[in-house]
Parts: sequence; C-alpha cells; structure tokens
Amino acid sequence: MLTATDPTRPAPRHRRRPGFSVQLALLVAMAFAIPAQLYLAIPIAGRIRTAYGVDAASAAWTGAAFSFAYALGFLVFGPLSDRVGRRPVLTIGALATAVTTALTAAAPDFGWFLAGRVLQGFAAATFAPAALAYVTERAPAARRPVALSLLTTGLLGAGIAGQVFGQLMAEHADWRAAFWPAAIGYAMAAAILWRLLPPGSAGSAASVREVAEAASGLIRTKGPAAVFGSAVTVFGSFVAFYAVLERELRETSGYDADQMLLVQAAGAVGLVAGPLVNRRFGAKGPRTLAVAGYLTAAAGLLLALLAQAAAMTGVLIGVSVLFVAGTSLIVPGLVGLLHELAPHARGTAGAVNTFVLFVGASAGQLAAAQLGYRPMLMVLVLATLAADLTVAVFTRSAPCP
Repeated sequence: MLTATDPTRPAPRHRRRPGFSVQLALLVAMAFAIPAQLYLAIPIAGRIRTAYGVDAASAAWTGAAFSFAYALGFLVFGPLSDRVGRRPVLTIGALATAVTTALTAAAPDFGWFLAGRVLQGFAAATFAPAALAYVTERAPAARRPVALSLLTTGLLGAGIAGQVFGQLMAEHADWRAAFWPAAIGYAMAAAILWRLLPPGSAGSAASVREVAEAASGLIRTKGPAAVFGSAVTVFGSFVAFYAVLERELRETSGYDADQMLLVQAAGAVGLVAGPLVNRRFGAKGPRTLAVAGYLTAAAGLLLALLAQAAAMTGVLIGVSVLFVAGTSLIVPGLVGLLHELAPHARGTAGAVNTFVLFVGASAGQLAAAQLGYRPMLMVLVLATLAADLTVAVFTRSAPCP
C-alpha cells in the first residue's frame, strides 16, 4: 500500500490556468460589452417611450439613471477590489450585471425599468476599476502599456458598439432584445472569469474608513490630483465633440441616424492608435504618451473647428479620427501614471479616476446641450491644452507616500 511519503505516489495535479493573453482578451471583450449598456439606451429611447407610454423627458432618464449609479459605483468597487481582490469583484460583478440586465428587460412598467437601470449601472461599475487594476498588476512590465491601451480602447469603443447594437435592435427587433443577449453573455463571462483568473492575494485589510482616507490623500497629493483634474476633460471632450458634431451634420448636411453611426464608426478607426503607439513607444513612459495624446486630441479639435468654418464636411469627419486617436493615448497614459504614482492604492486610484472620467462625460453632455458647435469646440481646445499642461508640469514618477 502506498504511504504518504511513498515516492511512487502520484503527485497532486494542479489545474494550469491560461496565460495572461487569454485573460486580457476576455477582459477587452468585456470592456466593449459592459459599458455598452450605458449607450444602447440612446437609440432605443423612442421604443421605450412608446412601450411604457412616457414622454421624452422621462425617457431621457433611461440613460441618466444608469450613468449616475455607474459613476458612483466606481467609488465603491475600486476600493473594494483593493480589499477583497480583483477576481471576486470582477466575477460577482459580471454575474450581478447579468441578473440586473435580465430584470431590466423584464420590467412590467417604467418605474421598475428605471429601478432596473439604476441597479444595472451600479453592478456594471464593478468592471472598469477592478479590470484596470488587475491588468496593471498582472501584465508583464514590457507589455503593460499595450495591455492597458487595449483595455481602455474597449472602454472607449463601448460607446460606439452600444449605439450600433441598440440601433440595430430598434430597427429590426423588439427593444427588449437589446438586453437579453447581453444578460446571457455577462453570465457566461462570470463563469469563465472565475476559472481564468487566479485567486490572487487576500487583498488589503484596510477598513472602509482607511480606504476613504486613502482616496482623500490621493486627491490632496499633487501627482494623482493632477491626473484626476486632467481626466475630467477626456470623456467630457469625447461626448461633447460627438454631440455637437451630430447636431452640426444634421442641421447643415441633413445626416440621419444611420449616417451618424457611420460617422462614429469612421472616428473609431482612431482607437487603434492607442495599442499601436503603445506597442512602439510604450517604453517612453505613460506621462510622455498622455502628453502626446492631449496634444493630438487638441490638434484634431482645432482642425475640426477650421474644417467647419470652411464648410469642408468630408474633412470634418476625417479629422475626428485624429481626435479619437489622441483620446486613445490619453486614457492608458493616465492609468499608467496612477500605477506609478499610487502603487499601494491602485484600485482606489483607478476608482476615483474612472469616476472623474464619467463625471466629465456627464458634464460634456450638459455643456454640449447649451453651446453651439464653434463655442463648444473652442472650449474643448482650451480645456484639452490646459489638461496637457497640467499633466506635463505636475506629474512625476515618484510614488505617493
């Protein structure tokens, strides 16, 4: 009989987890899919209004209810991932997003639908801060800039993916069909994530109060504060630019919804700049790439302003690629800077940064509703250059104490 010390006893088998590339591929796919829920409500708002018998102002809350809960959720789940680890937050969060998405689709009246959107947004907020922190920790140093760029490309591209999918559902299927496939996909992703991701460490033992103090300390520290301050302009500029561009093209060139989706798809070509540039020049550091991204985005905005003045619609659409390319460099650059500046509170720093990004998106939408094309772009050019100067002057690689 074999004993515990018998050399002929078979060694215990340990399941080998797939490599980081496979994990990253799934996280990038989820980066496109989960935030897309924020944007797909835009093209189906009319169908929802008809289904529930509400007015346009009420239907507009289908996006706002999600976005407010989404932004607030970052402040909860980023620090929580520091405390309990990335894997539980990502997997349980994906499952919760699946459940709340299904409940939203099954809502019997508009009140329940809005409640579902709030819960859906809060659950979806588990993904971005935990995924960004996971990639910064697990990616090999040489591959980290490219990995972060791929992930943030997904977060940016979700806006276009969500609207395209929502438009297809609005035209060719019942509006609830925009939610059911996503709910199934999120549930499947939760199971796969649990098997793919390593358990990791037990996380920080810090109390909620200590986490709040850490976040407050980051805001009061020059380097992270400069990143947060400059981050306001990123999604804010992205949302505001496309809002006023859509209005401009509709009023001056008669573009319809399908043509505007093609315009957004053309701009999305710029998203590939992030991974490509980071692959070639990532060794120069996130600060350099963020500064270059702001300058590129500002150049795109300025050219868009000049093209409109010259009534060059084709050029106007073309320079949107340059603007998006710059934005695709900024986001991973800011995340990489926080990785260097706050190595002991990456989840918390990522949560605050992501919160600021989406607060900026809300502010950009509100500003675009009040300003015309030329005034809005002038503001965006100045804001982008100010953010560039802030990052260039006030961020350094020295970590927070």
